[in-house]
Amino acid sequence: MLKTNSKQARENIRNYIIDRFDCSDYEPEIIPEGFTEIAKSILTTFRDEKINWQKIPEVDLFADWAAGLPAVLDTCYYYNRSAVDDLGKILNETQAEKDKYSEDKAQELLSSLIYRELLKGGC
Repeated sequence: MLKTNSKQARENIRNYIIDRFDCSDYEPEIIPEGFTEIAKSILTTFRDEKINWQKIPEVDLFADWAAGLPAVLDTCYYYNRSAVDDLGKILNETQAEKDKYSEDKAQELLSSLIYRELLKGGC
């Protein structure tokens, strides 16, 4: 099992984000390439669609946005894919380690890890 802040886990999360990025519904002038551009595109879309003047931490707003299944990022772990399994693949967990998470906790952790990497990559 990898620690969530290990270099390999962070790289796995970045690859997870890249693999699930889809800007086709937004028709950008330039299609983002590379993690930094993809992260900026996702964060811009998130902030345009979700940020308002509520006094709620942005990470919590991101999780709420992700639960709404945004078009720009496949977050179907809130809908029809197991967050426990997705997280287990990212962290190289055994079945016993994966069994420690409920779907809700795995969704929460996965969203926060995605958000963390987006911030580091795209600010």
